[in-house]
Amino acid sequence: MTSYEIELKDRTVQAEVIEQGKDTVKASVNGKIYELDIRKVEPGVYSLLHAGKSLELQVTEGKKKNEYTVHLDGRNWDVQIIDADVRFQRNRNKGKPENGMQDISSPMPGKVVKVLVQKGDEVKEGQTLIIISAMKMESEYHAPRDAKIKDVLIQAGDTIEGNQPLITFE
Repeated sequence: MTSYEIELKDRTVQAEVIEQGKDTVKASVNGKIYELDIRKVEPGVYSLLHAGKSLELQVTEGKKKNEYTVHLDGRNWDVQIIDADVRFQRNRNKGKPENGMQDISSPMPGKVVKVLVQKGDEVKEGQTLIIISAMKMESEYHAPRDAKIKDVLIQAGDTIEGNQPLITFE
């Protein structure tokens, strides 16, 4: 059995893989049991079947160790898997100022659907800034912290590359 501590924005969950077959996973999340059929469609994209419902799961790597953005059922979650290395780095950096992210970028190529902010706007943590279409899914990108928009480097309709800065913060 493999256990994970997974941090979402406002909470931490305990996840355990109880059984894993070729295309099946039985897992516990905070004590609730889930049985899933799961198939990898392409790198970072999975097809899930849970309780008769078919879902597409997309996982993209974040900028820090063990950080990911998970897209499932039209919703996005920024998650981090907390392991010994992550705990060590957090303890090591305690008391140091944290500047947070300096820009927003998409981990994969896509197309800008909508830009909801402009240069000079004051934004709040969690506020939707931009919507990107990639791999047949629309993803919302949110402000990682309260900040002022330094520059908007794209506009609706633009085609973007993976890891291309889209919006920068002061």
